[in-house]
Amino acid sequence: MANIVLAALSTGIEGGFSVIYDVPQDLWDNISQIFDRYNVNKLLWNISGDSTATVDNMAPIEALAATRMTSADMIANYNKVNPASANADLSAYANSASADAAYYSSANAASVSANPATSSEYLIPANFASADDDYSVSAMSNNAEIIVTFAGLKWTPVYLSTTNEGKDNEPHDVILTLWLTDASQLSGETYADGKTFDENGNSTWSSGFSSSDNTRVPYPSAMYGTSYMSAVVLNNGGGYITSEGATELTQAQQNASSVFAKFTMKDFGLAQYLVTPEHVLWQKEGQSTQTFIGGEDAISYNCPNENWSNDVPDDGFYVDENGDATKYNYAHKTGNDAWKDDYLWLPSLSETGYTNKYNGIWCTSENQRKNMAYSWSRTGYYSYSNYAYYFTPGGYYWRYHVESTYGVRPALHLNLTEVAKSLKK
Repeated sequence: MANIVLAALSTGIEGGFSVIYDVPQDLWDNISQIFDRYNVNKLLWNISGDSTATVDNMAPIEALAATRMTSADMIANYNKVNPASANADLSAYANSASADAAYYSSANAASVSANPATSSEYLIPANFASADDDYSVSAMSNNAEIIVTFAGLKWTPVYLSTTNEGKDNEPHDVILTLWLTDASQLSGETYADGKTFDENGNSTWSSGFSSSDNTRVPYPSAMYGTSYMSAVVLNNGGGYITSEGATELTQAQQNASSVFAKFTMKDFGLAQYLVTPEHVLWQKEGQSTQTFIGGEDAISYNCPNENWSNDVPDDGFYVDENGDATKYNYAHKTGNDAWKDDYLWLPSLSETGYTNKYNGIWCTSENQRKNMAYSWSRTGYYSYSNYAYYFTPGGYYWRYHVESTYGVRPALHLNLTEVAKSLKK
């Protein structure tokens, strides 16, 4: 049994970013291939603002997911249920009526471990965190983020929604979208045979060839569905373009040595708890940089790769000198929708936004968009088929050639409904 003592809640700096809540204990045990009930319950409680929300009582989470809940909502909920000091928070949880609090009480410590050092290893005591300013949660701001460890990596929750929205007679499972906090944690990790991430977790979007602006080819180099990023770097497998003007795709095989293998390969037991974009309505349609990006640096047109649907209308896309509005709408091309089957994917600008005024579908904070270095988005540039947008270290956006090397920060959908079922008592 993993040590379940929670870290003190802090507004300190982790990896250069403001953190208001960090669960260092992993939600997932990769050896036993099960979720940690205690840590999952703690996460549910904090993002919902409801101390009754547990894997045994998913009603509060289901209600919030039905109307969708943003990252800003989750941070607000966390602030609501956590009082001015970490002492009060931890004390309240330790002495709550929840079954987990009872299970992890000192009276049951011996049953958790045959040789516990002290019962406090399994109890969240009232005086666990000091009341010092270092551990105060009263100074929280919307620039901070919630962080959770999942399958060995750090993620920030950004959206709560459901699958199969609008479809009758189909299950509407609750999904929590998680975004990798910083690419640098991938430093030195394998992502393909003989290839590892550098110290900043960087990789190219394309397979490295020098591409030109040519939308007339079958597979533009900045079409995400047939990108090296989707197939190889994120270990989803599938076809990707390897040369300028290629008429056929190279097929990538998944790599069990990849740092992302546990998320993308079913043999590791975790993929069954993840949902692919195929079952997520807000990734199929409705994303528009004209709608979600504004301000002085607004993008004037819709961009490719935002939606996986092949029925995206041409309205709002860039019109070339010949009046052609179809060139940069990749919905007309084979392979545009291939990423709908990916367990890991890069987020779009419409999802993340780029300022606290124009903060996208997820309503992310500036802090959540920050990275130690530049990092890729999924969004292709509106008027060049060999450019994609990336995030600057400060959390804003810019664009450059897809053969460039930037950080990799994928996102995923965790199926909380299935996670809860697996932990039902």
